[in-house]
Amino acid sequence: MPIDQLYALGPEGTYSDYAARRFNEFLFRTESTAAAITYTRSIPEALELASQNPNARTIAPIENSETGTVVATQDHLAKYDLIIEWELNLRIRFTLLADVPLGEVARLYVHPVALEQCNAFVSKRLPSAETAFTRSNVDSAVRWAAAAPEEKAASIVPSDYAPARAAPIQVSNVQNDERNTTRFVVVRAGGPWKGDFSRTKTSLLIEPAADRPGLLFEILSVFKKYDINLCRIESRPARTHPWAYVFYLDITNNAATEDALRELAAGQWKITLLGTFDALPDGGALLDKM
Repeated sequence: MPIDQLYALGPEGTYSDYAARRFNEFLFRTESTAAAITYTRSIPEALELASQNPNARTIAPIENSETGTVVATQDHLAKYDLIIEWELNLRIRFTLLADVPLGEVARLYVHPVALEQCNAFVSKRLPSAETAFTRSNVDSAVRWAAAAPEEKAASIVPSDYAPARAAPIQVSNVQNDERNTTRFVVVRAGGPWKGDFSRTKTSLLIEPAADRPGLLFEILSVFKKYDINLCRIESRPARTHPWAYVFYLDITNNAATEDALRELAAGQWKITLLGTFDALPDGGALLDKM
């Protein structure tokens, strides 16, 4: 089924937009076609739209090297019955735009995730700034550009984004780590699908029937038995009742993955396969937007 629609957190110019454009380039190389990109107001909105259209894909951030899991993506994969098809990694760099000297900034427009990735700079250099959270990094730039002079405003934006007006003060590379990287996933609507374990990774959701001593050990021992590496594991609230938890795992596939999952399925838990996937060609290694 041809892919004719891509969804990504907008507006145009976000890192999600750039990831979507890289995926569109891949489509053009492999299928001689490209999809329309529609920008959404939030990550959950983008994921829900993909679940409603089998010809669509959503490109969303799922993990950052500095701040960890992007909860808005992870928690909605199973909710909307989505399947991960590809992953790609992008270098993330931020620039501060300011109208006044940094010590005088009274309001900082910033996306919550960007603030986490730049909090060392903000704490040290913007001691008087009140935080105004935005929907995206580009929204931060738009709101700063529209701010009145008396606001003494600043914003944190993608490093190559061109704002609507010139900034009297610009500070590049305000992220905490020069190696700051975000992993994006390309997801589609679920449906009849068994997984392809010849691909590099598998993503799983494991929902235990009840908490008990040794529960996590039982799960992990299956992967140890079949010599399967866990790339990532995280517990999250089950949201069925207080203090119940589920586990998200990414594993590196080998020839025994299917046997391991078959044995794992016999345990006292529910397993949801969230995808088997490779890194996007030319996108598995680090991509630098700049």
